[in-house]
Amino acid sequence: MFQRPSMRRLLMTTAVLASVFGPGAGSAPAQIYPDRPIRLVVPFPPGGSTDVSARLLAQELGRRLGQTVVAENRPGAGTMIGSEAVMRSTADGHTLLYASSSITITPHINRSVTFDPRRDLVPLSMFTEAPLILIANPQVPFQDLQGLLAYARANPGRLNVAYPGMGTTNHLAATLFNRSAGLDIVLVPFAGNAAGLTALMRNDVQIAFDSLASAGGFIREGTVRALGVTGMRRSPSLPDVPTVNESAVPGFETTFWFGLMTPVRTPAPIVDRISQEVSAIVRDPAVIERLQGMGFEASAPGAEHFASRISADFNKWGALVRDARIGVD
Repeated sequence: MFQRPSMRRLLMTTAVLASVFGPGAGSAPAQIYPDRPIRLVVPFPPGGSTDVSARLLAQELGRRLGQTVVAENRPGAGTMIGSEAVMRSTADGHTLLYASSSITITPHINRSVTFDPRRDLVPLSMFTEAPLILIANPQVPFQDLQGLLAYARANPGRLNVAYPGMGTTNHLAATLFNRSAGLDIVLVPFAGNAAGLTALMRNDVQIAFDSLASAGGFIREGTVRALGVTGMRRSPSLPDVPTVNESAVPGFETTFWFGLMTPVRTPAPIVDRISQEVSAIVRDPAVIERLQGMGFEASAPGAEHFASRISADFNKWGALVRDARIGVD
């Protein structure tokens, strides 16, 4: 004969189930996540500071999640190859994208790209952010940003600025600088930062926007001269170098960032878990020091802020690309 279970037994059973699955069915993915190795897609070639920073994050995130995080390089098409691979993956938190600010630029540059980071991926957390540095050949006839502006205005078309390929943050920074300051500086493309720096040191070009990771050693050696930082505050690594905003072009700002994104429809508990873990990682003094050594600044203000930043950058760079008529068909 069937006996109705006692209330005490029902309560005990409910407590056991809750401890396994969480307070509701929607929380179950977070309780068992991750249950296998996680793939971190890095849409850049191996080597270099970007790849090293991605592997640092993979190592620290794996340690905190108790699961291996494997960095997988998928470069090409202005980060679109890796980004679209993640977009098409299963939305369960086991495939992540080491996204860069390039994903807010490339869709505007290449009209054949239908990818939209605001629609196709979920932001988890920023990891790093850094300004560019406006650098010059030491032989130029000016010592600072005010001198650069005066010379460029008196000699339109005589200064050349290097940038490492169409659609890079460096390219758009140079374009924005020209337009914001009302200058006629000739933009000269190169196949990467190294080629542009070589041309700068030969004085084939006179100025360049480059990252601290790329140009920092040359700045310290005096091979190139740092004129300005493109962020809204001075770089801790170059405290004596003013910002472009404070000393030459009010309101000018260009920074680049890296962070984690994952496919849409990833369960909210998993999104929250990863965001919280990255926030904890960037508060680690050892991680902060390692990132600074690469020319980056640790930054993880949360998923909501990251989403706002992606949207703002997407609109900012889209407007500049349209106004300056930059792009390929």
